[in-house]
Amino acid sequence: MRTTHRRRLSATLASATATTLALAGCGSAEPVASTGRADGSITYSFWGNPARAEKVGTVIDLFAAAHPDADVSVEVAEYLNYIERMTVRAAGGGLSCAIGMQSTFYTRYAEQDVLRPLDDLIESGEIDVSQIPDEVLEAGRVDGTQYMIPTGTFARLLGYNVDLVAESGAPPPTDDMTWDAYADWLREVQAGLPEGVHATEIEAPNMFSFTSWVIGHGEEMFDEGGLAFDQELLEEWFRFWLDLTDEGVTVPVDMLAEQNAALELTPLAQGAAAVGTRDIPQLHITEQALDGAGRGSEIAEVSIPSPDPGRSANVLGTNGISIPTGCDQVGTAAAFIDFFVNDTEAALAFQSDNGILTNTRAQEALVDDADTPDSVRRNVTTLRELTDSGDLTTTTYPSGLTTLTTELSRLYQEAAFGQTSVEDAASAFFTAAERALD
Repeated sequence: MRTTHRRRLSATLASATATTLALAGCGSAEPVASTGRADGSITYSFWGNPARAEKVGTVIDLFAAAHPDADVSVEVAEYLNYIERMTVRAAGGGLSCAIGMQSTFYTRYAEQDVLRPLDDLIESGEIDVSQIPDEVLEAGRVDGTQYMIPTGTFARLLGYNVDLVAESGAPPPTDDMTWDAYADWLREVQAGLPEGVHATEIEAPNMFSFTSWVIGHGEEMFDEGGLAFDQELLEEWFRFWLDLTDEGVTVPVDMLAEQNAALELTPLAQGAAAVGTRDIPQLHITEQALDGAGRGSEIAEVSIPSPDPGRSANVLGTNGISIPTGCDQVGTAAAFIDFFVNDTEAALAFQSDNGILTNTRAQEALVDDADTPDSVRRNVTTLRELTDSGDLTTTTYPSGLTTLTTELSRLYQEAAFGQTSVEDAASAFFTAAERALD
């Protein structure tokens, strides 16, 4: 029996050179069955910085105390390097037994049998998901099969500068706005703002904001054939923002580069815009930057507009952990995931570092713990309010999302600078989607 625990923090994974390797045929024919015991050695691979790695290390130490026969080492990399390396390993073998996944990119691995279905481990009780809301679990499913256990969530909301909105004389925004009502409200805000300050950032190039637009209109983003919405819906999206820009309600088009800069340098964070969409954990970071810029100190949030106020457009994203098909230590990997998701001490140690913890009991512990930072407590409270009210929705992202995200931004900018028409920009996006999603 092993009585000591070895925790190894590897160096940042090297950049991969073959990210275009096909994933087809990567998975083994049959996943390894679980022994139901946590008595093997596994590696947990994830993305993040040294601070996150230290928190994960603390979680692993707690796991080792609870499972002395198991050994967990880690590999950590910066986000893009992590995805590149995982793509190469998925094609050539050698994935860790516990791998960090995200709702924006895990689908392609599941569809190519790289990931092991987890339903049998849930049914046997090896992975307890009873404290994770079903709408959160749904973000880890493909065609009804669970391939990822969500450990952290993020949802994009409308963040607004409380002081600037009050200064404008407009009332605060509400959770039940339609897009037309939102546009009218932005115009009212703009009318009362000082010169050089604009009501909103430009959301048109943002894939996640566009996803909210599509889902709010009762459509799906993707299906097995590619894009699942009509081209006209994209044209309407582009025109919505072009019209507001023409009216001077948005930041100028030449500030789009600043929107894509570090979060602290964006127009909302610098007080140059009163409104912008942000993931829940980003609200506090934006507040800190805003306070430093002397343009107010509070960012409040409301739901994303929707044509039907009864249909949520707050799209939930998740980070989580999966087990690859080729893992030969399924029992240990399952025990580690179960511990990561359900252990209260682990939750307090990890502090929702990679998305808001999904376990509702762990959320309560974070809120109640005196050592929890106010920003983390706020994030948890905001998510719980959305969950309790049912004001969340999910979507599945296909392989090729990165390409489409780049194309959406590029084509909108071409339309905004008069280099192409809205119709041609939308048509080009659909053409790009046919290639990227083939």
